[in-house]
Amino acid sequence: MVKQLKLRSEISLFFNEFKEAKSTSIGIWIKKGARSEPLRVKGVAHFLEHLVFKGTKNYSHKEIKQEIEGRGGQLNAFTSQEVVCYFAKVLERNAEVCLDVLSDMVRFPLLKKEDVEKERGVILEEIRMYKDIPSSRVSSILDSLLWEDNPLGIDVIGRESTVEKISERELKKFKDKFYSPSNIVIVISGKTLPKFFEKILAKFNSLSLTRRSFPGRFPKAKVKRGFKFKQEATSFEQTHISLGFEGFSYFHPERFILELIHIILGGNMSSRLFEVIREERGLAYEVSTGVKKYRETGAFTIHCGLEEKNASLAFRIILKELKRLKEKLVSKSELMRAKDYFLGNFSMGLESTLSSMFYIGESICKLGKVLTCQEIEREILRISPIQIREIAKKIFSQDKLKIAVVTKRNQSFLPSFKKILNRIN
Repeated sequence: MVKQLKLRSEISLFFNEFKEAKSTSIGIWIKKGARSEPLRVKGVAHFLEHLVFKGTKNYSHKEIKQEIEGRGGQLNAFTSQEVVCYFAKVLERNAEVCLDVLSDMVRFPLLKKEDVEKERGVILEEIRMYKDIPSSRVSSILDSLLWEDNPLGIDVIGRESTVEKISERELKKFKDKFYSPSNIVIVISGKTLPKFFEKILAKFNSLSLTRRSFPGRFPKAKVKRGFKFKQEATSFEQTHISLGFEGFSYFHPERFILELIHIILGGNMSSRLFEVIREERGLAYEVSTGVKKYRETGAFTIHCGLEEKNASLAFRIILKELKRLKEKLVSKSELMRAKDYFLGNFSMGLESTLSSMFYIGESICKLGKVLTCQEIEREILRISPIQIREIAKKIFSQDKLKIAVVTKRNQSFLPSFKKILNRIN
């Protein structure tokens, strides 16, 4: 049962009780992410996330880590397109000091000029690292095709050209603008700690943060119609292919149907693409599908990494499986397996205080509410084979298809892919 505490500071605080848990997980969420950044300093949200670990008003960079990790806990953070989260998982007895460290990181980061310059080098190396990972590189290219001329089409981490321009002033400006009480959500998942709550209320009701609320407007995103293809020459041994179609936002009433399509096609080892491409043909080690959801848009993606000579065959198999899903009803038994997989993974994930904290924080920041297991189960169980087929028809249209390829091959795959598209259409 998720409970909300009212704070005078306008910060939202949510608590989920785990009576038997030994751990407590705490997350401080910022309801603005990379897509709220000015394009000229793309990557500033992620840069700021790095910088808060470098020292605060009350903790040095070493003390931040020692107070959590030195007590057996886990400490980390992440930046996505729409949120930033600072989080830790600790033993119950260390929850108070954990919250104190996290709140100090959000409230009083030092953001010293020398730290900015050192961390800039670290982030530039991180950008280069992702470029050297084939699955990451091809995904980045696909995003740029799906959301052309929009912040969603640019990696959260930013580009080398923009990260090099981010100054101490820009970091402070982003922090002052978006790390305001109305943009902060605190989520605690663990045992009930009444005295701890009193200290939380005292601490955050007197929170010293910019109180002005900023809407954080960003350009609305929509995947443009029309087939798009981009191939990039690399030194990678494998050829990696990613296909993308416009999907649904996290508010869309049919978003759960797309989640089941994801499981049926490529969400696990029982999925159709895994079975035919890996098990039957031995063409690839990795073949998978994915679902991305944002405030007003989304995407369904298919990814495959394999030997160059097998790329066209794998592409043909993928298209045939998409066509089969659009033309033939999924059997009741296959659909039931997909439903059980979704519900089983969802329920088991919530057994962890950390996973529970992530689910609650993500839900509050994006949906403004937390759906219960019973509510999600009702949504999933009512989905029929006909709905699966109709949404497949709606999503997997060839005139919406975007394809990204990274390969050592000099010759473009585009002519052979177009021939396959024409034959299977």
